[in-house]
Amino acid sequence: MTNINNVAAIVLAAGKGTRMHAKNKNKVAFKLNGQPMITHAVENLHKAGVDQVIVVVGFQAESVREALGNTVTYVEQAEQLGTGHAIRVALPALNGGVDTVLSVYGDDSAFYPPELYESMAEKRRQLGVDLLFLTVKKDDPTGLGRIVRDTAGKVLRIVEEKNATESEKAIKEINTGFYCFSRVFLEKYIDEIQKNSVTGEYYLTDMVEIALRHGRSVEALYIPDASIWQGVNNRSDYAKARKKATV
Repeated sequence: MTNINNVAAIVLAAGKGTRMHAKNKNKVAFKLNGQPMITHAVENLHKAGVDQVIVVVGFQAESVREALGNTVTYVEQAEQLGTGHAIRVALPALNGGVDTVLSVYGDDSAFYPPELYESMAEKRRQLGVDLLFLTVKKDDPTGLGRIVRDTAGKVLRIVEEKNATESEKAIKEINTGFYCFSRVFLEKYIDEIQKNSVTGEYYLTDMVEIALRHGRSVEALYIPDASIWQGVNNRSDYAKARKKATV
């Protein structure tokens, strides 16, 4: 195992899961292969040796607490104002010695192996970058944020589908929403995320653009094996995840 001391993970598990039609429990508490999907992620974070795991709860928080017990630190996001806001709420709970912060969603991280958490933290330190994020390629990237690179392969931005041109929509490399931050960078710039004019939420995705605007270093770690990421946004996605979990 690589040395990933002084690493914390923030697992986002506060959202309402509207497209999953979740009512009586948070969608991260839906089961995969007999246990809540967020449990898979948290267990693998612990196996990777992550010092501190913070779980941000909100909608149906009790179902998340029931799934994880006392294995994590909980932070409540009383108002669900987006992923950027969730991270901001969690930052004060970070332990003193932490210098690297992993951020994952509580649903689509169920299949991330421990080695991936290790390699993300180690890679960020090796490269000396402020922000590293995980990408994969999907044959059908519909609805997902595309990675726009320059001719040299350097990341320029992440463009959401609704804002993408036709040529950008043809890009198959997508953003998984798994980020690895320098704590110093994250604490300095998190407040620069602006409220989305349409949804009224603050999106963590904006940190890539914020970093580039300030001349900070950003890299994307592309993983050829796209099977490690499984979005769970609706019942169809959940059925695919359940099938994958039993293979």
